[in-house]
Formats: sequence, structure tokens, C-alpha cells
Amino acid sequence: MNKDIAQKSKQVLFVLTGFLMLAISINFVILEFFDQKSSYRTAHSLVGIILLMGFVYTFSGNKISRAKLISLFLISLIPCYLGTVFSDLDISLLGIGGHRNPIFHSGILFFIFLILTKKSDSYMVSALVSAFGVGLGSHLIWDMFDKGDVRWIPGGTLDTVWLGVNGMLCILSAKINLSHRI
Repeated sequence: MNKDIAQKSKQVLFVLTGFLMLAISINFVILEFFDQKSSYRTAHSLVGIILLMGFVYTFSGNKISRAKLISLFLISLIPCYLGTVFSDLDISLLGIGGHRNPIFHSGILFFIFLILTKKSDSYMVSALVSAFGVGLGSHLIWDMFDKGDVRWIPGGTLDTVWLGVNGMLCILSAKINLSHRI
């Protein structure tokens, strides 16, 4: 009995290690493609890719072919990456003093995308918008764990709540959006 548990644990660890290596490799390729060198950018995009892998995996129980799951993952990589980048555009637009602006560090843009594409029956549009939401949500959640100070929101606890709620709403809304079209 203990040997069975040990064997299954080794298999799970092997699979998870393989997926982590895949995520790191994909992250490296995407960062090179966009010519990104920052360690913060590396961390945000890696968290986004790992979360995207888990997000796509949640659809595996829906009798969807592996080919469709793989294609969903592949077409979602770039929009997911763009979602991880979006929040930090406030640095370019407002300067470092405006970093973690609550407009950029929220789900506002993602929810605008959802509203604009709500009438679309296109699986591709839903996949792209949902992937952006996963990337944005991963960025906000990562900043939550990094104790990010959101401008205009007083105190550390409210900052954490703001980032966590917005991040989770992005990810859950992305799941709901795509679930209706898969």
C-alpha cells in the first residue's frame, strides 16, 4: 500500500516537474520574443503561464479533446502575457510615482473587453479575452502576495483586498466566459 502511494506521488511529482519546465521554457521564449529583461516581468509572466496551464486544465473534464485543449493553451499564450503586462503600463504612462494605479491594477479593462465581446459567439474571441483576463488576474494576485501598495487606497489590508478581489474576479469571469463557448 505504501509503495503504491509512493509510486503515485513520484508520478505526480514527475508530471508537475515536467509542466514547470515547460512553463519556464515557454516563459523564456515569450520574454525573448518581446525583448523583456526585467526579473519582475519574468516572475509575472511565469506566474501567468502557470496559471494559464491550470486554467486550461480545468476544461479537461468537459469531454474536450486534447487537441482542442492544446490549441486553447497555444492561442492563449500571447493574450495571457499581454494581461500580465497591462498593469505595469502605468509606469510608462504615469511614471514610477503612478505605479499601481487602481485603474491599471484592477479588472476594469478586462471587464470592458467582456462587455464588448459579450454578443460574440466566437470561440476564438472568447478564448483571447479570457486569456487576457487570466494574465491580468495572475498579475494582480501576484502583486497581492508581493504586498503591492495600490495608490489612492489607504492601508496595506485594503490594497491586498483590492488586488485579490480584482484578480479572482478576472479569473472566475474568464472561466465563466469561456465555459459558455467550449
